[in-house]
Parts: sequence; structure tokens; C-alpha cells
Amino acid sequence: MKRVSHLFSRSLSLGLVLGVVLLHLGCPRAPERRASVFVLLLDTVRADALGCYGNLDGTTPHLDQIAAEGTLFTQAISTSGWTLPSVASLLTGTWPVIHGGIGKGVELRPIRDEVPTAAEVLGAAGFRTAAFANAAFFSPMLHLDRGFDLFDHRYTYNWNVRRADETVAAALAWVRANRDRQSFVIVHLFDPHLDYDPPPGYAERFTNRRRAPAPPLNLNACLAFERPGRVPPTGEDIAYLRGVYHGEIAFLDEQIGRFVAGLKAIGVYDDAAVVVVADHGEEFWDHGGFEHGHSLYDELVRVPLILKLPAWCRAVQPAVDRQVRIIDVMPTIFELLGVGLPDTFVGRSLIPLVQGLADEERPAMCESTLYGSDRVSWRTASHKYVVDLDPSAEKPEELYDWRNDPEELVDLAAKSSDLVLALRAELLAFYGKLRDQAEGMSVPDTVDLDPKKIQMLRELGYIR
Repeated sequence: MKRVSHLFSRSLSLGLVLGVVLLHLGCPRAPERRASVFVLLLDTVRADALGCYGNLDGTTPHLDQIAAEGTLFTQAISTSGWTLPSVASLLTGTWPVIHGGIGKGVELRPIRDEVPTAAEVLGAAGFRTAAFANAAFFSPMLHLDRGFDLFDHRYTYNWNVRRADETVAAALAWVRANRDRQSFVIVHLFDPHLDYDPPPGYAERFTNRRRAPAPPLNLNACLAFERPGRVPPTGEDIAYLRGVYHGEIAFLDEQIGRFVAGLKAIGVYDDAAVVVVADHGEEFWDHGGFEHGHSLYDELVRVPLILKLPAWCRAVQPAVDRQVRIIDVMPTIFELLGVGLPDTFVGRSLIPLVQGLADEERPAMCESTLYGSDRVSWRTASHKYVVDLDPSAEKPEELYDWRNDPEELVDLAAKSSDLVLALRAELLAFYGKLRDQAEGMSVPDTVDLDPKKIQMLRELGYIR
């Protein structure tokens, strides 16, 4: 397979120049200072699970400290509600319809060859690149390893997961061995994903009491809390499940604290850029469903995003309430490092917002569901429009005023026909151009998963 296409080569052209003095960013750089970048990619973490996003349970003191040292984005939107399209968008800076990393059930497609990844861009600029990844949806079989000098991957679904402590240990060992090189490192922490199975001492921390069934809780165990007729569980049952889930996040947070302490001990933390971002969230029957991959409501697509800049780069805004997108993360890193932005990266740098400068609205499109009918959403500075592409859908269109209704409980579609028409036209024009562009691109073969793994997934309820 051709790993770096002619399009990738052209898009880099004259842009790969390091050591730029970024005075207009408030980031003067001395020649000897070459920042490394560490991306902490949190799998299945809702924004409201973090203390810095309003959780008062003391779940995430270490993540909260990173937020206190950097900039917190309160309205960061992923491109999808499950891992493959979201992580692919993070790495390629573009929409799922363009990068092609999408799927249904166990029929998955890798990202397209002609779409470069951030690791390829930074590797060509002289960075050492490494990823410590877990799970099937962030794996070499989907070509998400492209450009990484090291892609340390644990192929799992929801059980026998490499926990955050082991992942962090592997990442720190690599950073220590490469401390004198400018590095781009992704540390993917999978713990909060099903199965909910916190280590001893964490399972009961946020549940108030022991109860049955005890962790580990797989999908079928969680769905068993539903009442007859698939009625959502009682508030007490949901609180128990969320408490066990928060136990996973608390352990993850402790390991992030260990990672930060390790970077400081190695002497690379202060001059490093640290990005904390989730691929998607988790639903606890907020809209009648559980887990993720089936909808585009904010509990799944509004994700935590924190940016800690190098010590020599001054951040003005401790928090940004403007809407941003996961596709904006890598363009931000490129600008910070003085690395040219390939044309395929359609996101925009967040540096102007961090510096308190005026910036245009950034509409966010979400697409690709792993289960159920296909949906596409269009989120503006105040509203979210959702369309179900199934002609027989019970709710073909939805509209929410997310600023005044952040839980998206009041569907305004029937009462705001003019706004529905306007947002529908915006979405169709935007999405239509992307679909036309994708028509002229390659179509990767569907990934062939192991039949034994598929059967296990069916037995455990992960294929519906």
C-alpha cells in the first residue's frame, strides 16, 4: 500500500519550517527551544465527568490542574459519537466523509490513502512520533498507524483491556528514551469504555454503597437495569452505573497525574504542548439510550478539550466558550510549531481564541453512527439541527437551542420551521460539497474482522 501519496507530498511542499518566531501569538521562541507535543486521548469520557467541567465529586484533580495551567474549551465538538471516525478526524483534521474512516457494526473502512495524518506531517518535519493505542477502532488495520515511528497497540474490544497504568508506563519509557528529540506522542487511555471495571478501591468510590451486580459490568449487564418495555432504569440505578464509570475515570486521572509527574521528572513538561481531548462521550439514557455510537446528542459529541501551551507561549484565555471542533486540534499544533498546514486539514487553529482575538464562527458537523440509522447534525453558535437519513424515521428532523437547553430536551423542529429550513439548507450545501468531493476519492476495502471475534461480540451484545 502506498503510504504517502503524491497529494500528501504536494500539500507539504514549502510549509515544513520549524523554529518560526511566533511573535503574533505571544509565543516568542528561542532557537534552542523545540516543543514536544503530548496528546492525551481519553476514550469514552463525557465532558461533565471532569471537575473542570462542573463535576463536584472530585473525580479528576490532575486533569483539573492541567486545565488550570492552560485553556479549557467548554464547547468542543467531535465529528461523531464513536471512536473510528472521531479519532480519524483528530489525526487528519477533516470530516469523516472525507477521511473515509467510518463503518456499521463490524464492517469498518480504513482512512483513505490520499488523506495525510498529523503523524506523517510532523514526521516529515523532523519529529519522532509515537502512539500508545488500545482497542480495535484505533488500530493499524484502519491505517491509523500511518506516520508513527512506533505504534504500540493493544488489540482489544471491551475486555482484557490494557489499563491506563500500563499504557502510561510504556509511554513514559519511550519519552525517557527520546527525551532529546522533538516528539509527537499520543497516549490513548481506554479505561472508561465498557466494560466498566475499575481497579480495586475505585469501583465503590462514587457509588455510595456496594450492590449487585458488582463490576465488571458489560453491555448486557448494564442494559439489564432497563425496566420492561426498554424503559430507562431508575435514577438510583443510573447513578450506580455512572458511579462505577466515574471510578474508571478517577483511575485514569490518577495515571494522567503520574504521566505529568514523569514528564516533569524527565524535564520536558514545561516546554511541551499538552492536549487533553476525548473522542466521544457516553449516554446514560439521557435520550433513552445507553453507551455510544447510536446518536449525535451532546452527551456523545461534546467532549472535553484542554490545551496547555509551552511555558514560553503566553495563553490569555483560561477558558473559551466559543464552539470549536476536534478537527481544529492539529491545525493548532501545526501553527504553534511553525509547521505548514496541508490543504486537507480543514480545521482552523485555536491559537486566536487562546489569545483572546476575534474569530469567525466555527459550525460543527457530526456524522456516522455505528448502530441504527444514519444521522447527520449541524451545530451552530446557538442551535443544533439533526436529520435522520432513514426515510421511515419516526423523528426525521430535530432542532435544539443548546445554549438555553444544554441537555437537548426540548425539540423545537415543529415550532421553528423557518430556522429548520435555514439550517437544513446550510447543512445540505455543506455536506453536499463534501459528498461530491468524496465521490472522486478512493474507496478503501472493508476491514475483515476475525469471525471468532465477531461471534464473541454478538454473544456479549456489542453487535446489535
